[in-house]
Amino acid sequence: MIYKKIAGISMWQLNRTLKKLAFARMELEKQMRKELIVVLLEPKKAKVLATAEEKKEIEQAVWELSGFETLRLCLLEDCKPVYMEKVNNNGVSRWLEIPVNPLITYEFLSETQESQVKIG
Repeated sequence: MIYKKIAGISMWQLNRTLKKLAFARMELEKQMRKELIVVLLEPKKAKVLATAEEKKEIEQAVWELSGFETLRLCLLEDCKPVYMEKVNNNGVSRWLEIPVNPLITYEFLSETQESQVKIG
């Protein structure tokens, strides 16, 4: 399945991109836009949008990729890929949007800060 092309999208190349995102923090931060991971796909030459069935097939194929599973595990989230398209002058631009929650950072108070909080 990994060497298969679905709607002109190389699953092998997409799998490789997802694995890179999972293992390289800098690459992941480059792809993040407003709590979304955006993965650009090969554009279509024809100005024909995908049907709902084709979108579902693409999203299901992405869900089954080992690279997507690795990305989900690295993010510690149950995220779902969403296939998006937009008609432009040269054809149809395509991308995947993977919504993620903002990273939560915890700050631990040192003992001195705790004592200052209790006094104040």
